[in-house]
Amino acid sequence: MFPPYIRRMARPPKPYVPFAEPVAYRIIAGLASGRGLRAICRGADMPTRPTVMRWLKERPDFAHDVAAARAYGGLDRPGRPSLYGEALMEAIYMRLCAGEPLRTICRDPRMPGRSTVQGWAKHRAKAARLLALGHDVGRHMAAERQWLAWGEDN
Repeated sequence: MFPPYIRRMARPPKPYVPFAEPVAYRIIAGLASGRGLRAICRGADMPTRPTVMRWLKERPDFAHDVAAARAYGGLDRPGRPSLYGEALMEAIYMRLCAGEPLRTICRDPRMPGRSTVQGWAKHRAKAARLLALGHDVGRHMAAERQWLAWGEDN
C-alpha cells in the first residue's frame, strides 16, 4: 500500500531510473527519430525529464550525443518540430498549379493550416517562390481554360 501522501496524488510518481547505456541509447535513438524528450520520458521504464536534464549536466559525453541526435532528428531548435518538407511543398505547389486555392488545399486534413504555410513562405525563400509560382501558374491555367471555353478559335 502507498503512503497517505501518495494515495491522494492523481498517480504515483515514477520510480527512479539510474543512468545506464541501454536507457541512454533509447533516449538518443528516440531523439534521432524526431520524438521529443517529453514523449520519450513518458515511457513506463524511462526516466523523468528532470532526471535526463540532470544527466545532461553531469555527463558531457551524453550531452554531446543528445545534441547530435536532436540535430539529426530535426529538434535542434526550440519549439515544436516543423512539418515543412520538400515533398509537402511540392504537393502544395502542384495543387496550386492545378488552380486549387490555398484555402481549399489547407482544409485537407493531410495538409498544414493556411497560416502555417504562409509562415513558411514568410521565413523560407524557397517556399515563398513555390507558392508565388504555383499561384501564377494556376491563374494562367484558369485563364487558358476560360479562353478555350469562350471558343477563341471562332
